[in-house]
Amino acid sequence: MKISAIIISRNDNYGGHLNERATYAINSAINTYDEVFYIDWNSPTHSLLYDIQDNLQLKGNLKHFVIPPDAATQLTNYDPQAQKCCEVLARNIGIRRATGDYIVSTNIDIIHPKREDIEKVINESDGNTFITLSRREVTWEIIKKFHGDEMKFQEWDKLRDYIYVNSEERKHEEKTVQGDDYSLINCCGDFQLAPRHVWEGIRGFEEELIYPLFADTNVQKKSVKHGFGLKAIYNPPMFHINHGSKGWGGGGIADGVNKKGNDINQAVTFANQTKNLETWGFSDIEIEYEIF
Repeated sequence: MKISAIIISRNDNYGGHLNERATYAINSAINTYDEVFYIDWNSPTHSLLYDIQDNLQLKGNLKHFVIPPDAATQLTNYDPQAQKCCEVLARNIGIRRATGDYIVSTNIDIIHPKREDIEKVINESDGNTFITLSRREVTWEIIKKFHGDEMKFQEWDKLRDYIYVNSEERKHEEKTVQGDDYSLINCCGDFQLAPRHVWEGIRGFEEELIYPLFADTNVQKKSVKHGFGLKAIYNPPMFHINHGSKGWGGGGIADGVNKKGNDINQAVTFANQTKNLETWGFSDIEIEYEIF
């Protein structure tokens, strides 16, 4: 069984401590998955990966894509209000090129579950269901206390072992609007897992949703509308490194990072099957990447 993971970000230190959060996230992803895509979208200077690569435990399974500002502007049709880190387009680039039997779409501030626990989830599923995993929170205070008030990136696995045991399930259910039976949990986009044929059947994330908010709920609703199952689970432990309300909370709109959100009626209430073209993920464009 081969598992791929898609992680996206932008080198703008959103939420603070971005390099530190990214280091934990990518190290744990490299350890857990066979193939990890990091798509750096619209960084104003250089990819975030170049700032943290000395602290990464690389083993040749990290694929690094860079979409610079000029390309990002073009790919979002020169819309000045497009999400600064356009999640749906960046994720689709990775999903469309992933070679795993199962694909995880996730975020830059996640400490990932252990490999054997992900395999258990997959083996217990019916092979035709879209799964979202509820996150648990870990704070910088907990991380620093465990590491003796230091950032010991090479001991990330020991930290994970510790918080695996010292954490509780987070059963925070959510509906974005009346009649929304698809979000299932709060922040459902932190960890979305499905067989590759499901991702391909729904054609990834809806590419017209180039603003923040509701795209993760939309992809779950699309799964149902295309005849696939949808399920929320609360184990294994998966940790979100808490960065408070500052940053991109609520799509970054409250903080002024992004000015416009997706329309909830378009994304959720009246959403049905995909409108993406067969070339979703820019599959007709050759995009260079490097392997670490």
